[in-house]
Amino acid sequence: MTTDATDAPERPAPDRPLAELIRNAAYWRWVAATMLYRLPPIMAPFALVLASTHYTGSPAVGGMLVGFTTVPCILIAPLFSRLLERLGRERWTPRVLAVGGVGRLGVAVGFAVHAPLWTLFVLSLIGNMATFGVGGAIRTLLRTTVPQRLIGSALSLDAVLVELIVIGAPFVVFGCALLGPAYALAAMGVAMLADALLLWPKPSGAAVLQDANEATGKPEKKDDGIAPGLPDSVGVWRNPAFMFWALVTMAFGHFLGTAEVGALPRVTLDGGGASEAAVLTAVLGGASALAGLVYAWYTTRIGVGLTVRAIVLLLTMTAATLVIATVSGWWGLVAGFALLGLCAAPLNSVMTEAPGYLVPQSRMSEAFTVLVATQSIGYAFAGVLLAGVSVHHMLLLGPATAVVALAAAVVLRPARAGAALAAAAR
Repeated sequence: MTTDATDAPERPAPDRPLAELIRNAAYWRWVAATMLYRLPPIMAPFALVLASTHYTGSPAVGGMLVGFTTVPCILIAPLFSRLLERLGRERWTPRVLAVGGVGRLGVAVGFAVHAPLWTLFVLSLIGNMATFGVGGAIRTLLRTTVPQRLIGSALSLDAVLVELIVIGAPFVVFGCALLGPAYALAAMGVAMLADALLLWPKPSGAAVLQDANEATGKPEKKDDGIAPGLPDSVGVWRNPAFMFWALVTMAFGHFLGTAEVGALPRVTLDGGGASEAAVLTAVLGGASALAGLVYAWYTTRIGVGLTVRAIVLLLTMTAATLVIATVSGWWGLVAGFALLGLCAAPLNSVMTEAPGYLVPQSRMSEAFTVLVATQSIGYAFAGVLLAGVSVHHMLLLGPATAVVALAAAVVLRPARAGAALAAAAR
C-alpha cells in the first residue's frame, strides 16, 4: 500500500499512549497554556454582549466589537505568526499574550467607565489582534513537549479538552457576571496574563517547555519526522499538500458551523425550541469527546495514513449532515448529531497532526495559524448561508466545502506532494 504524505515516519508505537501522556508533566503544562489561550475567545461573544446590554442598554455595541475585530485578525494572523517565528516564538509568545491580556482588561475598564465606542474598539482590536496569531505558536511548542510518536494521541486528548472549554466558557462568564458584567471581561484578560506567566521563559534561559525526550526519559532522534528537515523554500502558500489540509480544516469548520448555527432553526421546523437545540448541541459535544478519548487510545494502532483517515471522516460527516437535513423525527436528528460528533474530535486531531509533516519547522506557527483562520472562515460560511438561503438548503450545503476538499485530494495528490517534499528534505 502506498503511504500518504502525512504518514508519520516509522517508530515504535507506545502500547499505552494515554498513560504515557498522563505521566508527562510538560504535556499538562502545555495543556494548561492551551486551555487558558482558548478560553477568552470563546467567552468573548457572550461576555461582550452581556456587558454591552448592561452598560449601554443594547447588545449592539458588543455585537460590533465581536464582528468588526474578528475579520481583521483573521486576515493578519498568518503574517503575525510569521513575524513571531522570526523574532523567536518561545521568547515573544508570552509577551504577546501579556499585551492581549492588558488589552482585554482595558475593554473591561472601558465599559465600566462608559468610554467612547472608538476607545472600546481600539482596545478590543489590540487584545484580539495581539493574540489571534499566537495559537499557531503554542501548537508548535507541542513538538518540544512530547515525542513525535505521541503527537496524534496528544492532539486527540487536546480535542476532548476543547469540548470542555466550549461547554464551560459560558458558565465562567455567568459566574463572573454575578459580580458585574465588567468582571466577565476582566476574567478574559486575567486568563491571557496567566497564560503569559505559564509560558514565560525561565531565568536560566531554558526552553519554555522541557524537551520531549527529557519529559519521557526515552531517547528519540532530534527533528524526528519530515517537516523539520524541509527547506524554507517549501513554504506554506505554494505547498500543495498543506493546501489540501487547509481545505480539510475549512470543511471541518463548515460542518461544525452548520450543526451549531443550524441547530435551533432546524428543530424549529419540527416544532421544537431552544431546549431541543441545546440537547442536540450537547449530543454533538459529548459524542466528540467520547470519540476523542477512543481515538487517543487507538491512534497509534490504526494502519492507514492520515489522508485516508481524513477522507473517511469527511465522507461520514457528509452523510451525517445530510441525515440532519432530510430526516424526520427527533431521534433521527439525535442520531445525525451524534454521528457528526463521533467524527469531530478524530478529524480535528488528524488535520492538526498532518501539517507537522509537511511544513518547514521555521514556518510551523504560520501554518497552524492559517489552519485556525480557514476553520473560522468555514464556520462563518455556515452563518452566511443561513442568512441567504432557507434552513433546509443551508443544511444541504453543509458538505459543500468537504466536496471541494475531497476533490482536492485527487487534484493536489497529497501522497505525491509528500514524496516530493521528502525528497526536498534529503
